[in-house]
Amino acid sequence: MEAFLEFLVKQKKFAIVFSLAFIAIGVLSVVGMQRDQFPTVDFEVLSVTTAYPGASPEDVEKKVTNIIEDELLGVSGIKEITSSSREGLSSIIVTLEADLKDVTTVKNDVRNAVNRVKSFPEEVTDLPAVVDFNVSDFPVITVNIDSTSGNFDQARQITDELQVSLSRIKGVAAVDNPSYLESEIQIKVNPVKLDKFNMSINEVIAAISSRNARFTVGGNNQESLEKNIVILSEFESIDDIKNVVIKSSFDGPVIRLGDIAEVFRGQEEEMSITRVNGTKGFVLQVRKQAQADIIRTVKRVREKVSEIQVNIPDDINIFYTDDSSEAVENRLDIIIKNGYIGLALVLVVLGIFLSIKTAFWVAVSIPVTLLGTVFGLGLTGNTINLISLSGFILVLGIVVDDSIVIAESIHHYKSKEGSLYKNVVTGLKRVILPVITTIISTMLVMSSFF
Repeated sequence: MEAFLEFLVKQKKFAIVFSLAFIAIGVLSVVGMQRDQFPTVDFEVLSVTTAYPGASPEDVEKKVTNIIEDELLGVSGIKEITSSSREGLSSIIVTLEADLKDVTTVKNDVRNAVNRVKSFPEEVTDLPAVVDFNVSDFPVITVNIDSTSGNFDQARQITDELQVSLSRIKGVAAVDNPSYLESEIQIKVNPVKLDKFNMSINEVIAAISSRNARFTVGGNNQESLEKNIVILSEFESIDDIKNVVIKSSFDGPVIRLGDIAEVFRGQEEEMSITRVNGTKGFVLQVRKQAQADIIRTVKRVREKVSEIQVNIPDDINIFYTDDSSEAVENRLDIIIKNGYIGLALVLVVLGIFLSIKTAFWVAVSIPVTLLGTVFGLGLTGNTINLISLSGFILVLGIVVDDSIVIAESIHHYKSKEGSLYKNVVTGLKRVILPVITTIISTMLVMSSFF
C-alpha cells in the first residue's frame, strides 16, 4: 500500500493532467446539461377520470366506477385502488406496487383494462381519461392576463394569441388555460311550447343527434373512377340547427327547433371563477417537455410574451407567477458564489498559515469536485435540479474540509528530514482513514433519504 501511494505521489504530471481533464470535461458538460426543478420521478400512481353528465353520485358509482374497478382487479401489480363518485364525475386513483420491475408494462395493462370497458351508459360520450402523474407535468411558469378597463373579450382574444404562440416555443410541451371557457352552441328549449305541441325533450335530442351526422357508405363500384361515398349531414351554421325538423305529419304543421327553442352561441358552464388582480382574467400554465432545460424554456416564454406585449393595448396587464426556474437559478447562484468565496478563503488563509503551493492545490479540489460531479450526473442521465444542487452545497464544505486536513498533514511532514516522497506518504496515511470514514458515514446517513 505504501509503495502504491509513493508511486502516485511521484506522478506530478499525471495529477495536473487529471485535474485539468476533469475541469475541461466538467465545463463541457455544464454547457449542454439539462437543468430542471426536480429529478425525473415516477410516482407509480395513475388516475382514471370519467364524466357522466347529469348523473347522481349513486348512479356514477353503480354504472361507471364499479364497472371500471371490476376490470382493474384483473391487473397484476396494483397495490391499491381508491375511488370517489361525485355528481357527474367518477375518479379512481390506482397505486402500483413499489418494487415492480417493469412499471411501464403495468401502466399499459391498466390503460388496456380501462379501454376494455364498453358497457357505459349512453350519456358517457367521452372515454375515461387515464393520467400518469409525472414531475414533468407540473407547470414551470404561469402567465396571467387581465384588463383594467374590463374589456373581457379583448383579453380573451389576446389570451388565444398568447396560447398559440407559446405552444410553438421550443421546449414547451403544452399551454393549459384552466380559466378558459370554450365556445359552444347552446339550445334553450321552451317547456311551454313543448307542451303545446305535445312533444318531449327526448324527441328534440334524438332529432338533433340524427341530423348532425357523417356516414361512409362504401364505394361506387367503378374500377376506373372508384371513389368513396360519404354522406355529410353536419351543421355548418346556427340557422342549420334552427331548421332541424323535430316533428312533422301529412296533415299537421312542421315543427322545427327554432319554433320551440332559442339557439345561440355561448360559453360552456363556468365551473370555477378566476380573478386576476381582482378582475376577471385568464391564466396560462406553461408545461415544458421532459428533456427541456427549465431555465432556457422559461426565458424563451418571457421573450415571446415581451414580443407580443409590444402590440397590445396598455390596459391589458400581463405578469408572471409560479416561476419554477427562479428557485433553480437562485440555487445555482448560491453554489457559484460559495465556490468563489471558498476558493478565495482557501487561497488566503492557507497561503498565510501554510504555503501558497499548498493553498493552490487545495483550491483546485473545489472546481475538480464540482465539475467532475456534473460530468458524472450527465453520464448517468441525471439533471442539475434542486435536489442535486442541495447536495452540491452540502458536499462543497465537506470537500474543502477534507482537503485542508490532508494538505495540513502533508505540509507538516514535508518539513521533516528524510525522503520527501516518504514524508508526503506518511502525512497522507496519518489522516486518510479518518477522512475516508467521514466520507462513508456521510454517504450512509444521506442514503437513508433514497
